[in-house]
Amino acid sequence: MSRIRSLLGLVLAGSLVLGACGGGGNVSSDAAAADDGAAKEIDPDGTFRYIFVQNPSTLDPHRSANPWDMIFFSLAYDQLIWRNDAGDLEPMLATEWEFVDDGAAFELTLREDVTFIDGEPFNAESVKANLERAKTLPESAFKGSLARVESVEAVDEFEVRINLNGPGANLPDLLSSTVGSMISPAAFDNPDLDQNPVGSGMAKLVEYIPGQVNRWERNEDYWDPEAAQAKTYEIYAQTASPTRMNMLSTGQGELTYLMPQDQESAEAAGLNVAPSRSSNIFAFYFNAGKEPFDDPRVRKAAEHAINRQALIDGVFFGAGEPVAQMLPPDHWAYHPEVTPDNPDYGYDPEKAKELLAEAGYGDGVEFELLIPGLDDHRALAEAMVPMFAEVGLKAETRVIESPTTSVTFFSRQEGHAFPGLSAPVVDPTNQYQRNLSGQFANPWENTSEAFTDAWDQSLVGTSREERLPGVHAMIEEDKELLNMFPVMLFTPPSAWTDNVVLPEGYTPAYAPHFRGVGVTGD
Repeated sequence: MSRIRSLLGLVLAGSLVLGACGGGGNVSSDAAAADDGAAKEIDPDGTFRYIFVQNPSTLDPHRSANPWDMIFFSLAYDQLIWRNDAGDLEPMLATEWEFVDDGAAFELTLREDVTFIDGEPFNAESVKANLERAKTLPESAFKGSLARVESVEAVDEFEVRINLNGPGANLPDLLSSTVGSMISPAAFDNPDLDQNPVGSGMAKLVEYIPGQVNRWERNEDYWDPEAAQAKTYEIYAQTASPTRMNMLSTGQGELTYLMPQDQESAEAAGLNVAPSRSSNIFAFYFNAGKEPFDDPRVRKAAEHAINRQALIDGVFFGAGEPVAQMLPPDHWAYHPEVTPDNPDYGYDPEKAKELLAEAGYGDGVEFELLIPGLDDHRALAEAMVPMFAEVGLKAETRVIESPTTSVTFFSRQEGHAFPGLSAPVVDPTNQYQRNLSGQFANPWENTSEAFTDAWDQSLVGTSREERLPGVHAMIEEDKELLNMFPVMLFTPPSAWTDNVVLPEGYTPAYAPHFRGVGVTGD
């Protein structure tokens, strides 16, 4: 079996992103100095406090439809495979992996020194149980992701074989994400698993106050003693960017991300500021099963109504880049012809009006726009409303709780549309899988045979070059279905205090992890 090796310690960074970066202002001189962790002594009894916009929707990975839950999962759970700062895969719970039998199966060799926090051993049977639960649990958000998994075998105590029923080139990347998070099988039926995680991660949850804060303590028995550089981790929920900045400047936190308009104030307050590492894309999602967006011409009109660059400049102070696909421009699979400059996808209000008229809405049409209750989502939505109105799409807005957006829109099918921020890119297929039949995010079954064929082809091969034609075909077919349209790559500024010690090469991400991050005793 080909071996993939690396050190898992202070050099680990960026597990949730592929390294897309840009916009959001310049790195201050203080920020550059703060990256030199070697000049600072970490306090092993210190507390690291991160301020985010929400608490987790659940702490049960298999039930999580919210990509931002991964921030919390990275403390509680280990993943089978680790994604590093460059987007490359490295060992975590699995030390080796490879496709065998001409791609018909995927085999992993596991660490032999890992124990869950409930004392249960981690082994091949644990992996088998986790993948089977994620595949069969009625409430699982990953049935579609694991559709290519036919069966899982515990070949030996620390050897796992995943048998596939078709091409599965995205499986290694998938196992570095939420679905690769390993829960103690003994805790599967715990009634409080959603708020009391039982993993093998670097920290244990000790207090959880929904909507306010969750507190974690270092797992002293963790297999990688260099991972948890703080004794205590606290994650606070605060939706307002100015308040998050003030919490840092008054010593109530160490790290957060900000709205771009707050960057100058953060620098004036002496905070370190830099563009967040991000592969997250703002997009506009439709209920394609409900009038008026059941008509593809209306969905297309909505895309032509939006001036992406104006939103970036006017709302986010340049902290982003316009896109017409769900991959950032520096991603290996980016389609060079699917851009906002292409007249098929770009700003054209006259074309939007023509399409609405063709669809029978020449006098305009009303729709309900749901807005997740976060400052960046609200700012984007408020700027989009007059753009829609200009072409005849009249939005009635309703603000909803951000963590429950997916359930409100896709499960209960409330509203006609909403602006949302995509998960960090794991694999190109994960950005587009919602278009398949039977997906949580496609309850209206708006799909096509052409898209399904292209998605299948995107999974063929074991190299990026082999996969690229299929991935590009998948992106093109997505633009025909138009269940949503991408708006912009979002790279808001992150801010942190001088007592933060960052591992070498670490750039705070829009969805960060805390592996190797510590604080001084100052």
